[in-house]
Amino acid sequence: MTDSAERYLQLQTAAQLLKWSIEKFRQTKQGPMLSKASAIFKVLTTDSFSRLVMDSDEATPRLFGVRPTGETVDVTGMSEGSRDQLYLALRLAALELQVEQGLRMPLIADDLFINFDDRRTAAGLKVLGDLSRSMQVVFLTHHDHLVPLAKEVLGMDLNVVHL
Repeated sequence: MTDSAERYLQLQTAAQLLKWSIEKFRQTKQGPMLSKASAIFKVLTTDSFSRLVMDSDEATPRLFGVRPTGETVDVTGMSEGSRDQLYLALRLAALELQVEQGLRMPLIADDLFINFDDRRTAAGLKVLGDLSRSMQVVFLTHHDHLVPLAKEVLGMDLNVVHL
């Protein structure tokens, strides 16, 4: 009985240490990513979502958007446009973290805003403009109506090349 009790205590202690280590890793690695992605997602969705949260209690962690009312929305419950904005927010947050580590590569974006309305497209252009202060951003599109919107959001210094 003593051997079984000792073995149980060892396994329980090891399980708790592993759980603590995983949570510590999530806080130090996912925290900055999630924080940056939340801020970008809020801008891209023009405040339809206030932040992102992870549910780590399940075996597979799940990502949720939180509305200003506090309502949580699973990724599958988001519109196609909001899911596109979420994906873009996560990618841009990862790029910002790389820039902070001194890794600067150009971002080449091709028609990112297909499922965005004009308000969210303007918000997306602003996010890209902010990112362009720390890295080169090349935005490709075949939608001519985005040029005046981009000039309005980013200013007349915007470099537009028509092909």
